[in-house]
Amino acid sequence: MGYFLADSAYLTTLLLNLAAFVLLVEWLLHAVRGPALNGFRRLFFLVSYPLLKWSDGFLSIRWGSFNSRGLLTAILFLAVSRYGIPWLVLLAYSLRG
Repeated sequence: MGYFLADSAYLTTLLLNLAAFVLLVEWLLHAVRGPALNGFRRLFFLVSYPLLKWSDGFLSIRWGSFNSRGLLTAILFLAVSRYGIPWLVLLAYSLRG
């Protein structure tokens, strides 16, 4: 049971880091001007739309033309994967016997 919990915590860390990377790239692509990146913007928006939709209710802060929903969600994911998940891994290894 402890190994399963630890492995699922490692998988969760990987998924949170990947989601944060996608959100950061999507945010940076929308910050850069120019029509040459429209295909990449559309692709990253379609991939990150479920995460952005979730964060609209909780982390939507606007300041002029700056919309921080993707950036703050990425920072939240990185913080949870950096500081929250290791405690779950330590708990899992203490449960293994």
